[in-house]
Amino acid sequence: MTGQSKPRGAYTATACRACRTPKPSRWYLCGACWAALPEPARRALNRRDGGALARLRELRAHIDAEQPLEELEITS
Repeated sequence: MTGQSKPRGAYTATACRACRTPKPSRWYLCGACWAALPEPARRALNRRDGGALARLRELRAHIDAEQPLEELEITS
């Protein structure tokens, strides 16, 4: 192990895009913001297929437009 690597499963925090609180680095949002999303949006964002990046872009555009998370609708 080098000085730069971390053990598998190590917790590294990044800021939640919606509220700026720390979240695990591989998550889209912190737990509180994720819970604020409508269930259909959470299901869509959890799907792992060719449209995953497009759905993530929709989430980010929604957040950047400062719209409430509760109103997010994923169309792709």
